Amino acid sequence: MNGSWLKYGLVVLALLAAACDKDVIEEKAGPPVPAVVTFTAPVISHLDITTDGGVAVNSKDPAQYRPCTVKVSGEEKDYAMEARGKIRGRGNSTWNWYPKKPYRIKLDVSSPFLGMAPNKDWVLLADYRDVTHMMNLVGFYLAQELGLPFANHVRYATVTLNGEDLGLYMVTEQVEEGGHRVQLDPKEGILLALDINDGPDDRPRATDNFFSNVFWMAAAVKYPEDATKADRDRVREEFAFLERAIESEDWAAVKQELDVESMAKYILIQEIISNVEMDNYPSMRSGFIHRHDDSSRWVMGPLWDCDGGFNYNWSDMYDSRGRGHTYFESYRTLIFGSDPYYRTGAYGSTPSDFFCCLFGMPEFVRLIRQLWINNQASLLSGLLDCLAETETLIGTAAQADMDRWGIDRYVHAEEYRKLRAWLTNRFRYLDGVIRNYPIHP
Repeated sequence: MNGSWLKYGLVVLALLAAACDKDVIEEKAGPPVPAVVTFTAPVISHLDITTDGGVAVNSKDPAQYRPCTVKVSGEEKDYAMEARGKIRGRGNSTWNWYPKKPYRIKLDVSSPFLGMAPNKDWVLLADYRDVTHMMNLVGFYLAQELGLPFANHVRYATVTLNGEDLGLYMVTEQVEEGGHRVQLDPKEGILLALDINDGPDDRPRATDNFFSNVFWMAAAVKYPEDATKADRDRVREEFAFLERAIESEDWAAVKQELDVESMAKYILIQEIISNVEMDNYPSMRSGFIHRHDDSSRWVMGPLWDCDGGFNYNWSDMYDSRGRGHTYFESYRTLIFGSDPYYRTGAYGSTPSDFFCCLFGMPEFVRLIRQLWINNQASLLSGLLDCLAETETLIGTAAQADMDRWGIDRYVHAEEYRKLRAWLTNRFRYLDGVIRNYPIHP
């Protein structure tokens, strides 16, 4: 009898174990890993996000992440998933001043998301200022086409948070160290944010930020993660080697420290989109630079945050009228000027010497001129095609988003046409500027 019961008990345990294994497998199962991550996708997905207990997401403080469940549905069945994670706010002006908020999601388990490569961290860009919902797409497209490393991908989704319709969002990767993000040596790699909002003035108690030794740029260490004062001081000294090389205007020394092609691509994109995030002398906003290991050169990028370009009218910044923001008033605004070395005709307070001193070296001027000459025609043609496809996909949803948030000064379709016209005129105008950048001996 005892033997029979023992045998029966083992069978039951085996069945329970099999059931548990099945549950584990099903819990971990998610969307298939894409063989190729395309720049965009031909669908608008839907994200239904529910925080535990319906708790409001009212802070961007990492300590205030809200546990949540994320459900993905829509036309593309391979994107369908349900996962546990957490959500918080993100951004600076976009979080502080506008009713439609941007968010950051951190999944509990790394997973493909809307056809992008597996990771835990994802960004939901609200695009409240940008009623075309395409300005970051323009920057990311140019970065992809020019081969700037670790360029972001673009997905669109309508979002519901705790049952509230939030409208249309752009979904993309978080800029961070990782296998499918910025790939760095785990011991020696560096990811540095060049961002006045991340610097000592705005975050005086942080241990990870500093003003750089030579050009006094505000910077923050993003990798190593949770940087100590020792990490910060080491990174500041390493970055100073690059700064001193640029300050010396010694081309051989600069090439030893910097991937100059990445810098030329980065500057070119920022000038194409007329991004005034560069105009915060002696610092900038939303910049990144990274180095794989101690023996590698610094690489500029990834590119991030493009909706401060396109001749944005900053008098609309605080959305005091609550009805929309103005872009495209002129295609002639030059961020670096017609002579970037002297900043002749440059916008506002001008970019940092970290960038402009490069134009004191004839080799760099020839490099960026040739980069433009070789790519400008195909870039514009491909970009306009990409925008047309995107408008077909999101046009109706983008107008519905404007209606949802009471943005009635503009019509989405008209702003889309303005974007196309602005880019066409901008490329034509820049052709006469960049080909004629002066050579300084």
